[in-house]
Amino acid sequence: MIYNLNEINKKDISIIGGKACNLGELIKYGFNVPKGFVCTDLEDEEEIFDYFSKLKLERVAVRSSAICEDGKNNSYAGQFETFLNVSKSNLINSIKRCFNSNKADNIQGYIAERNIRKDNTKVSVIIQKMIEGNISGVIFTINPVTEENEMIIEFVCGLGEKLVQGEETPTQIIINRNTLEIKNKIGKNINNITNTEINELIKIGTYIEKIFQYPQDIEWTIKNGKIFILQARNITNIKRTTLYF
Repeated sequence: MIYNLNEINKKDISIIGGKACNLGELIKYGFNVPKGFVCTDLEDEEEIFDYFSKLKLERVAVRSSAICEDGKNNSYAGQFETFLNVSKSNLINSIKRCFNSNKADNIQGYIAERNIRKDNTKVSVIIQKMIEGNISGVIFTINPVTEENEMIIEFVCGLGEKLVQGEETPTQIIINRNTLEIKNKIGKNINNITNTEINELIKIGTYIEKIFQYPQDIEWTIKNGKIFILQARNITNIKRTTLYF
């Protein structure tokens, strides 16, 4: 089956997975999420092409969304497949690879290590408008390492995959959660983001944490001054989970 992102919410997690459900929730609350759809199987390729045509796009991002993904205990961050700048000619192949990503050795090892039921690793696939961001990054609404009462914004120039995959050291902005004032800025690309954009990202982080009632790891990109939210997930395996904004 196929679902438009703007038609889904958290109640659909057993069908389309955590990542897609969270995007549907964010759309409901008015966040700027790239348009797209979710497919749960490849039984009707023509229907997939029909939905792709309705997007009126040349390129899309294709991402996996598993039932057990992006929870409080298991995030699977960076584990499942993501393909960027996908055209119509390689759309089906990219979707197939996402569907099969739960069979990869790294996923099977993760499942075994955490004793996760295999039927909870069922994958759906998100197809979204491809945003070629000028800068891209993440917001951690609480420090994921020290669990100190501070928000962390990290970013790189261009697409965020370089940051997510650990290929580039990001520029970092540290914010006091109590005052929402900037404590420190570290990195070579700090002049590539404006104070207005920083303040907007802080507002986005606080609001999304309120929505999900749990500290969040939020992926974003900025294209020509416009902020797009690409993903929001719970920060896993932390103890300080009661410090909501």
